[in-house]
Amino acid sequence: MPSADDLFNQLVAANNRLEDIKGDLVDVKGAVNGVTAAVTLVNATLTNGFNQLVTLGQYTNQALYQNDQQNDTIICLLEHISQNTCALLNEAAIQTATQIEMERDIDTLESMFATVNAGAALEAKRLHALKEQIEKCCPPEKPVPPCVFVACPAPKPIGPPPQVGDTKPRATK
Repeated sequence: MPSADDLFNQLVAANNRLEDIKGDLVDVKGAVNGVTAAVTLVNATLTNGFNQLVTLGQYTNQALYQNDQQNDTIICLLEHISQNTCALLNEAAIQTATQIEMERDIDTLESMFATVNAGAALEAKRLHALKEQIEKCCPPEKPVPPCVFVACPAPKPIGPPPQVGDTKPRATK
């Protein structure tokens, strides 16, 4: 049977080992606390980064919608231009043919009028000169233009993109 000193020595040795284990546990607790702090920091950084990505994604969606609205406006304007150009081309073709025919007829009538009635031809020139003088003073009213531009609806601006994250340029190595 072991003596009381043997039991006491074993208890002291067990107590020393428990103290060593306690020290190791304090070290482990410190390491776990360090890991917990690092994980918390990483979590905060990721949460902030994801929030910034969401903000930028929302702005991108707004910008795409704005672009879509601008495209609708551009298409509307192009349709106006296309319709007006086609109408002008059709009218110009008709007017050109009419003016060529009228020019020939007027030249013929003027020649006939001047040879048959010389006095009336002189009176017509005098009246024409008088009309030019009157129109310098009091020009006739201009006709209302047949085409009036109607603007297409334009989308409202969305503003600049949001400022997120580090906006300072980083040095490259």
